[in-house]
Amino acid sequence: MSLKIALIISIVLQVITAIIAISLIKRTKTNIAWWLISLGFLLMAVRRVFEFFTIYYPENIVINEWINSWTGIIISLVMLASLSFIKRIFNVQERIQQLKKQNEARVFSSIIKTEENLKHHFSKELHDGLGPLLSAVKMALSAINNETISEKDKRILTNAEKLINESVHTVKEISNKLSPHVLNNFGLQKALKTFIGKLGIENSPKLIFKTNIEDLRFAYNLETTIYRIVCELITNSLKHAEAQNIYLDIFKHTSDLNISYIDDGKGFEYIENEENVQGLGILNIKSRLKSVNANFHLFSKLGEGFSANITIKID
Repeated sequence: MSLKIALIISIVLQVITAIIAISLIKRTKTNIAWWLISLGFLLMAVRRVFEFFTIYYPENIVINEWINSWTGIIISLVMLASLSFIKRIFNVQERIQQLKKQNEARVFSSIIKTEENLKHHFSKELHDGLGPLLSAVKMALSAINNETISEKDKRILTNAEKLINESVHTVKEISNKLSPHVLNNFGLQKALKTFIGKLGIENSPKLIFKTNIEDLRFAYNLETTIYRIVCELITNSLKHAEAQNIYLDIFKHTSDLNISYIDDGKGFEYIENEENVQGLGILNIKSRLKSVNANFHLFSKLGEGFSANITIKID
């Protein structure tokens, strides 16, 4: 009696499961995998019905067992086919994720290229436009005969020349920051060494820079991105970390470019997926890294300094 009740409950549950599966077909956009799964559930319910009849009609047990066995084989085949289609769906989803990641990298790359092009344009305008004008003003002032003017006017003229000299120097600095000419002309290693040399941090903190790239040149976008990231990291350490030592390693290994940056400063509480890191330019760094499809890991904790490990595939 208990076996009959168990079979009846099993049949009811299987039928309900099959009905629910069939009702969801529209929501799955008639995906063939879901059709096969629904068919499998339906066949399971039919199989339970034959098992139930075997109890009431034992004289047909051979026929019922034959039907039951073949039904089980068909169910197995249907489920195997549905799993193969489900595997295809997972492969498609994985491919979509890869394409999404590639598209994100392209979008970030386009944004940064546009930004760099604008910086280069402004840099050129300052260097080739405003710079010569200031130089012309300086030449015009130097043509004035000092002997024909009063001492007061001489002092004014001298101060004016000093201000013009400072202005020319400032224009050159701004132009170089917008589009570093050393990077464009001599490459990444020379540009970074020039940047570090201008910081005047020989003693505190001590910055140790090691590399094997020498005079190797990379794609413009890659060189610019790495230069901006490294400058951002160094600037952050100088402003916020209170570090005694900064270690920067850039090494090329076959088709990879590996960048390691460490400071032994006070650190901060950094959460890997946190989107709002205040005042440290982390989001800007991460955006630039995504633009070159880099693999990276950033780490920092209070009292444990900061580190960044970056790997970039290069052709």
